[in-house]
Amino acid sequence: MLADLDLALKRPAELVQQLYAQDASLDGFDERVAASLSALISADGALEQIPTITSLSTPTSLPPTGSLVRFRAMVQDTGLGAELFEAVSADGKKVLMYGAEEEGPGAAAPDDYSRLRERQLLYVVSVPGETDWLKQNLDGASLDGPSSSHYHLQSSVDRLSLGASQAAPPSTASSSKHPNPAEPHFGLVAKLYGESAEALKTADVCDFIGVLGDTTLTNVFDELNESADDGPTVPALHVILARPAPKPSLPTVEADVNAREEVRRELVAYLADQLGGDSDAAEWTLLALLARIHARHATGMALGSLSVNLALPDAFSTSLPSAIASLVPRATSLDLSIALLNDVKTRLAPRSRDENLDSGRLQLVNGTAVVVDLRGIGEGKLEDTGVRNLRHLATTVAQQKLAYEFPFSSFDLETDLNFLLLSEGKAIVPTDCVVYVKPSANFQRASSAPPQAKLDQFRSFIDEMKHAEFSIPEGMGEVIQTDFVERRQASHGGEGMSQDDLLFRLGAARLLALSYGETTLSKEAWQRMAELDDRRKERMPVVPKQE
Repeated sequence: MLADLDLALKRPAELVQQLYAQDASLDGFDERVAASLSALISADGALEQIPTITSLSTPTSLPPTGSLVRFRAMVQDTGLGAELFEAVSADGKKVLMYGAEEEGPGAAAPDDYSRLRERQLLYVVSVPGETDWLKQNLDGASLDGPSSSHYHLQSSVDRLSLGASQAAPPSTASSSKHPNPAEPHFGLVAKLYGESAEALKTADVCDFIGVLGDTTLTNVFDELNESADDGPTVPALHVILARPAPKPSLPTVEADVNAREEVRRELVAYLADQLGGDSDAAEWTLLALLARIHARHATGMALGSLSVNLALPDAFSTSLPSAIASLVPRATSLDLSIALLNDVKTRLAPRSRDENLDSGRLQLVNGTAVVVDLRGIGEGKLEDTGVRNLRHLATTVAQQKLAYEFPFSSFDLETDLNFLLLSEGKAIVPTDCVVYVKPSANFQRASSAPPQAKLDQFRSFIDEMKHAEFSIPEGMGEVIQTDFVERRQASHGGEGMSQDDLLFRLGAARLLALSYGETTLSKEAWQRMAELDDRRKERMPVVPKQE
């Protein structure tokens, strides 16, 4: 077993060849290779021995070609198509899979077409918006080398900004293929065998394990045009295993009710510290971070989503994006202005160009927290590009769908992002609710951030509550209906509570209950939500009625 593990780590091609020698059949061979490697790396400490490709990797820092490597990556482009290749040598004694063909004389078409197989090509990139603490948690060992200081220097939340001015670090991933080229990133072509690619879709995250190689980027039209120049040579990964992305190691959430409430109280205080001591605004921020789509209505409504617009006072300074990045696994910040929206280089949605899918800033992994700062949008005219970018943002916020643009068509892919919009006054992009932030008069910011152990408690709490199952007892339906009728009767002309208000409050009450560690909706949770929402509405500016 140890000898096989050593062989897989140092010379994976030999292990593949041994498996083929045991049964010289291509039927199910990719499954046999995957099962064998999976068994070898299941031993304690085996997985950690595999060299890791990260966002800081460069072509010169990669392990030698033919090495077994890992790459935690997001699927950015599924449109590279399939690649026909020669799977075994002419004498049938050598299997030419998982990079072995790169050692041979070339991939000339054989006379025996039974030796041909197809593999699916995907372009994958380092996961956009991965926060510092998650990288350290998952890749800590690989970040302790010479590049560690560079990593911490580059990883401030400022570099997540759309308006960041620094140049992207050297990378093989074209800047057009990564959602945020301002952050350190890496990309390669993943070659998947058998049916393993069928379950993968754009924006999925996997821990890809396979044999490192290289390939030439071409498209279908290049292949039909014999005079076309060869495309650039880029790294490739012959994928043996595509495993679910690993989860960070965090402490277990306390089961005790009082302990949970204390963690929640401290978490709200941490968020309020970024909002001038406004605990109500911090409550709504927490609910936005806990939101997760649990169902989609036939009308297209995403149930469970909650986008929040924090309307800040003029010239208010906040470190909220940085605080959010310290709490969630993935976060990004979009600092928008008229000039940026109009810039043809600004893409909020993916766009196909020359048979190549350019990424967009909103092509993100589900669960990513997106802080959109609209305070930089002043007076000016939106050109066609700006209108299109703003429309993509508004549609993604409202419907949780992102358009993928092609020359003669477009199609929408479902998203599940956590949106927080910062503005001075109500934002130009509609959200589920607007919260006018009111800083305390004598507010004093905390002198230091919470310790690492406390932040880990916050992270664990948010993650568990975000993914907890939730139910509404049958008896609560009558409570909610009675409250709805009473509020309409008490208001002038029934204006105090509309059907949309009821649906919004029901979704928000679910999140509020979860924020207290409760997995069912109680009368107390409904009342708490009613009081919180009433206070939010009381802050809204009074709109004079037209005569």
